[in-house]
Amino acid sequence: MEGANGWHDPPGDSSSPPAQKRQRAKQACEPCRLRKRRCDGNKPCDMCTQFEYTCYFERHPRKRSKLVEQNAIQEGILPTADHQPIKPEPPKEDRPSLEDLSKQRSMEANSGMAFTRLLGLRLDPSSGPKLSTFGWNLGTSTYSVPAATPITNLLAQDEMYAMAQCYFANCHPLYGFLDKNWVLEHLNLRWTRPDVCKVPDHLLANLAAVGALFSDGSLDANLMARLPQLAEAAKLALESTSIMQCVCLRDVQSWILRVLYLRATDQPHATWIATSTCMHLVESTGIYQEANSSTALHPPAIELQKDPEVRRRTFWIARMLNTWVSFECGRTRVSIRGINCQLPTPREGDYTADFIHLYSLASCLDPERNSEAGQWELFLRQLEEYESPHDGIELTKANLGLCGYRRLRLANPTPSSEIINRMIKIGLQGLEAARRMAKRGMPWWHVANVPFQVVCVFLAMDVRESLAHVATALRTLEEVVDRFNTVAMKEALKTSRFLVRLSKKRKDEDSAVLGQSLKKDVTECDPPPEDLQRPEPLANGSAVPHVINETAAMTSGSEDWSMDVLNASDFDWNYFLTNDMPVFNSFAPDGTM
Repeated sequence: MEGANGWHDPPGDSSSPPAQKRQRAKQACEPCRLRKRRCDGNKPCDMCTQFEYTCYFERHPRKRSKLVEQNAIQEGILPTADHQPIKPEPPKEDRPSLEDLSKQRSMEANSGMAFTRLLGLRLDPSSGPKLSTFGWNLGTSTYSVPAATPITNLLAQDEMYAMAQCYFANCHPLYGFLDKNWVLEHLNLRWTRPDVCKVPDHLLANLAAVGALFSDGSLDANLMARLPQLAEAAKLALESTSIMQCVCLRDVQSWILRVLYLRATDQPHATWIATSTCMHLVESTGIYQEANSSTALHPPAIELQKDPEVRRRTFWIARMLNTWVSFECGRTRVSIRGINCQLPTPREGDYTADFIHLYSLASCLDPERNSEAGQWELFLRQLEEYESPHDGIELTKANLGLCGYRRLRLANPTPSSEIINRMIKIGLQGLEAARRMAKRGMPWWHVANVPFQVVCVFLAMDVRESLAHVATALRTLEEVVDRFNTVAMKEALKTSRFLVRLSKKRKDEDSAVLGQSLKKDVTECDPPPEDLQRPEPLANGSAVPHVINETAAMTSGSEDWSMDVLNASDFDWNYFLTNDMPVFNSFAPDGTM
């Protein structure tokens, strides 16, 4: 047998060991995959151990061929499209396009720091320099971390734990961007072994502040009285660390908690500023891109790559809040280019993925997109078909519907009755959710916003179908005021009642104008017949001296009926209905002439 080099191997030579096929690893670690080096699949692998790299693995789903997938469905291995939930896709404007990539490259070329980063990545993809000053300025050698009040000085461990439990019970199902078990574990370490605790104090403080808001009265009154002090301490600690130092995932998560607290308690401008800051920190951390992206200029830190699901949830919730707050305030949202972060994975008992799906439906509300009446009708129909799994999502759905109707009025000031009825249905469902939330004592912002906006929109519709439900919206708003009894809610109720009075006044004036058009001078325009005499006073002293003449004017060939006569305070309806009127003598009993 001739070998590979042309030499003849002697038959039966057993001195050389048999050739063994090299065993390939099922999956390469991320450092080896990025550097395109051979990986043995161990944890850690030999290559990372040799070069002292941090060895970690990420899941990369494989694509099935259509033939294999069809066979699997036929055999019952894979669920059919009719039985599996539709996985929502990111909004189209959030997907990177060729134009976005071109603009991103131009933006990176403008930056000397970005150029240094890309140069390092080209030389060694796994250990390129992180973005830092890179000669940005001379710097200072006297910088020190600003002093912040430790969380242990503000709360006891059991108090912090109680507030955290309130948050995870009431807010976390909708905004599931924290690793609950990890946070609770390090929360306990903060009071027992602070040297190994990895949760920053500002995150714990913001977590406690939001949890106290949604405590449903279960926390001690003295503890609730310290809520403003706790929120202020969280603000100072957060701004002095996440903005002054290199930002990480925990800073972004803490800012999201700060946004939730401000959205429920503070002014719109402060909330919008907080969401914008949060999105700028998102761009600084690079969590809007997958860790395995070759275009990631700001690669996530190693700690983020251990759980990509947390990173994805954090990004999409931050972007969702910034988008919706910007829409509500009429401001510009923070735009990030090159987004390729995957959507969150649905989990049992968690509604974060459903919330993100609702956000994807509302992408048409972007003011930069062209406005057409047809797209708003489609949007409202999609909202009506969307089944909300949680009252908090139902409130957001109603608010988005109200926003969509306002946009529709710009394109079509006279929408069809079908659109009006669909919007009324969405609004009434939002009112029901607001009443349930108010009864539970959950201070979601849309508990106040939806009833107030429903009053405004139903008045603007100005049709009988919508005006019939204004009372329902007002009663809902009154229930919210009775439950929370804040100054802002009292002002909202006062304003809504004022708008209803204005609407009623306008309709009364319009009715008076129409009534004026029906009036005419009977003596000059249409004198009564000469043979029609005024009746004598009745025995009981009542008389209708003007009724007969006016009634004669109504039936003497004129088609105009005087509403003033029917509405007169001295009109005797009993006499009109029970006595024979001379003017009706020309009618036969069957009503014919």
